[in-house]
Amino acid sequence: MSMLRASRLSFVLLLLFVLSGIAGLIYQSIWSHYLGLVLGHAAYAQTLVLAIFMGGMALGAWLASRWSQRWRHLILAYALIELAIGVMGLVFHGLFVAYTDVSQQTVLPMFSSATMAHVYQWLTASILILPQCILLGATFPLLSAGLLRAQEEGVGEVLGGLYFSNSIGAAIGALLTTFLILPLVGMPGTILTAGALNIVVAAIAWGVWKTRGRDPVQARVATPQATTADESFPRLSKILLVSAFVTGATSFVYEIGWVRLLNQALGTTIHSFELMLAAFILGLAFGGLWVRKRSPRIRDVIAYAGGAQILMGVSALLSIVAFSQSFQWVGWMMQALARTDGGYTLFNLGGAVVSLLVMFPAAFFAGMTLPLFTLALLNKGGGEQVIGRVYAANTLGAIVGVLLMMHVLTPVIGVRLSVMLAAIADAALGLYLIRAVSPARRTVGYVLGGAATAVALLVVTYGGRIDPLEQVSGVFRNGSTAAPAGMTVPYLRDGKTATVSVSAHSSGAALIATNGKPDASLMMDPRESPTPDEITMVMAGALPYIHHPNPRNIAVIGWGSGLTTHTLAGSPRVQSIETVEIEPAMYEGARLFHPRVSRAYDDPRSHVRFDDARTYFSTGNRHYDVIVSEPSNPWVSGVASLFTQEFYGFIRRHLQDDGILVQWLYTYELNDQLLSTMVAALIGEFPNTEVYVTNTNDLIFVAHKGKAAKPDWSAIRQEPLASELKRVGLASETDFAIRRVGGPRVLQAFVRNQGATPYSDFYPTVALNAPRSRFKRELADTLVGLVDNGMPVLDILDGRQVHVPLHALDADTSRFSTGIRTAAAMRHALIGRDASQLAEVPELASRVGALQEASARVITPEQVTYWSDLASRLADSSLGLLPPAEQEGLWIHPAWIDVPKQPELVQALLQVYAAAASRDVAAMNRDAVALLRRSDVSQLSPHAREHVLVIAQLGAIGTGSQTQVSANERDFGRDLQPSAALGPVRSYLLAWADEPAKNAAAGGR
Repeated sequence: MSMLRASRLSFVLLLLFVLSGIAGLIYQSIWSHYLGLVLGHAAYAQTLVLAIFMGGMALGAWLASRWSQRWRHLILAYALIELAIGVMGLVFHGLFVAYTDVSQQTVLPMFSSATMAHVYQWLTASILILPQCILLGATFPLLSAGLLRAQEEGVGEVLGGLYFSNSIGAAIGALLTTFLILPLVGMPGTILTAGALNIVVAAIAWGVWKTRGRDPVQARVATPQATTADESFPRLSKILLVSAFVTGATSFVYEIGWVRLLNQALGTTIHSFELMLAAFILGLAFGGLWVRKRSPRIRDVIAYAGGAQILMGVSALLSIVAFSQSFQWVGWMMQALARTDGGYTLFNLGGAVVSLLVMFPAAFFAGMTLPLFTLALLNKGGGEQVIGRVYAANTLGAIVGVLLMMHVLTPVIGVRLSVMLAAIADAALGLYLIRAVSPARRTVGYVLGGAATAVALLVVTYGGRIDPLEQVSGVFRNGSTAAPAGMTVPYLRDGKTATVSVSAHSSGAALIATNGKPDASLMMDPRESPTPDEITMVMAGALPYIHHPNPRNIAVIGWGSGLTTHTLAGSPRVQSIETVEIEPAMYEGARLFHPRVSRAYDDPRSHVRFDDARTYFSTGNRHYDVIVSEPSNPWVSGVASLFTQEFYGFIRRHLQDDGILVQWLYTYELNDQLLSTMVAALIGEFPNTEVYVTNTNDLIFVAHKGKAAKPDWSAIRQEPLASELKRVGLASETDFAIRRVGGPRVLQAFVRNQGATPYSDFYPTVALNAPRSRFKRELADTLVGLVDNGMPVLDILDGRQVHVPLHALDADTSRFSTGIRTAAAMRHALIGRDASQLAEVPELASRVGALQEASARVITPEQVTYWSDLASRLADSSLGLLPPAEQEGLWIHPAWIDVPKQPELVQALLQVYAAAASRDVAAMNRDAVALLRRSDVSQLSPHAREHVLVIAQLGAIGTGSQTQVSANERDFGRDLQPSAALGPVRSYLLAWADEPAKNAAAGGR
């Protein structure tokens, strides 16, 4: 074969291996998503996929090393294997769906033992991906040997080139999966893409074989390149295979350790994980490229490999120092970047740089070791089978490293010490290779390597200490590592799935967090005012007793602080409470909240189960009267699967016929589109659902499997539950009524308004986009804003009526109560001319004074715009929040203006406001439309005109004239720019009126 033809062949095969590497990492990434649905946590799924991926490849490589010598056409064999991998990729999704259905509905219900259920899950999940992994493992040794036979490059250049091309493809595959393919086509399309890519690779490889298959060089080389081995080969082979095993184990201790550490600085998101993975693989790739470029000049391969091992260990030790600075780097990025889409892109790029600074040096030297070990054995006379054996030993070590790191090292000594231990092992291995294995017995290298390791140990011991206050700072959210004065961290532990912390604040509040992300906070002294989280957790624990007639058996998903379980145990009605928590460190950390959560730990009816909810509920086919779901935020990697329609369908199957689901969600750091997809998933399985606001931006949905029972308010008067509720301002039926947003019709219209499709396990739009929304600090306020946007929207649409004495709201700091108090203070200031109660709202007090002054005389045509804008701004703060009885003198028969003396346009506007204040839908429809048709309506301010349009729409809906809504918007809203407050309301009302038949269909299945 000519040099030119050999070069072209080498280029084509290396290109194929880039494509194969892309497909391989697409599989690894997407399998983690699939198996996360089986195992319940992204960390477990990633561990299993890594273990099986590496184990399967080890077996595949070993088999290839055994059989390849007997095969004449290795490139053809490679093509056939790529074809088989591709076909398996094409059918994987269908097999997975069938497998999960059979597992959850047939197999797991037969098990009474959680251990047996886990064994079944891990075995069957492994079987799902193992065949492809074995075939993937065979590709590298086959293509390596095939390329060695077919062209004239040096062995080191071939091996280094293949390692580089496959690794660079893998890095590209990791990034493409998360940032391009998965968002476009979901999980089914992504795995189809990988399968199609394998088939393309197979077709090209077959074409190469077809063209080159009868080439004299390939035909001539059918046996191992070396026929006789050096007499020292057996000993060297054992040493280097063990070395490959060790470096494989330490490499994956590093990878898992770095990911766990960087999660605390960058946030535990799907994007950050893939960026870290790509950074690690990129280091491996360039290590292989280094060997490719320099292998002809390496004389003592063993010593060179030993040096790489030492530098790998030293770099891993210094990575701890880099990590300790990563919080400052991330904080700087968060403060410097605009909270926009472009800013988020730059944040991800910055996260990639941080990951490279931590990971790349050690990964670079790790990428050198395998080509060097293989080259050393080939130089000693080993045949092409050593390629597969070294690869198999390395991947087998990777399995051990993954399992050790996950289940032994991290829980016992923590992540930081685990990385340090692996680094010492690498450096020791390098020193051994240089001193005891290298033919030259290089004393200088041995001394320098030992000295470098010792210095690195000293540096990391004294300069790589990680400040616990920075670890718990959540810098990826707030951009600051500075801790509040007096803050301490009494608990910080690396669990199997996350690093859990409890921080105590000088205010008396304590907060529990995972990887720096707060999960719950509460005041340790019950005499102090509650935190907003307390209201949410206590309310989640109380609503089951209000909405379920006989809640005997209750399950809670997520331990958090334990306050929800503690609250649930405050009623004598419940017989059993099972709280399912996947991370034991969370349960242990929350003990520090004792005695505030004592019943969660001490009540004999309360039981904690360390498991995944899907697995635990399926095992034994458990059924409950109530399930309370309080997982972490869905932007956290792996958590979003607890907000999908498939999950809600699963929950539905595990509720009794009259059961209810109490589901927490939130509106902060989220947008309406993402919220609506999760709401669509929930009401798709539970059409009869209502929603409450707990504080300002936390929501609780009460989803009924069947017909809703009449609320039982006597439940909240039983001790000790009553005392718990009173402390957070939930002492009466009215306290709950204030917080209620709406029922099924409200939620259905919200979903239609957003054009949302139900969030699915297999199309993870929330997991992919919620991190961006968090970064941009978005707020999904349309649903909650229906209550306090200024107009009586839900009074008309959902019959919302709240009549509460103002003194009953004094201790209530929730969003709607605060709004009602402000509205009442504004009414007092406008009518009674006493603005003292508006001292905390100076802008509103100023407007009251300005409106009083402007209304004291006859308003001229030139003043109508100014006056109407003032009036409409005050209507924002009162018209929709105060009941009709409180509107007398304010908007009904207003006492602050002499109406008959005012011009007709002013009288017409006040008449419309009076109709809205009275909730008189017929008058609202009639008077608002009449005003909008006036020729002089343009004299009103745009904000006032938008008020009139919304009131007209509400009147039309209230009188059953839904078809009029779109006509009103077309005729009167065309030239009226939607405002930030009322634009979403106008859109919502169009959605409400769009499908009246569906809109009227409330109730259970």
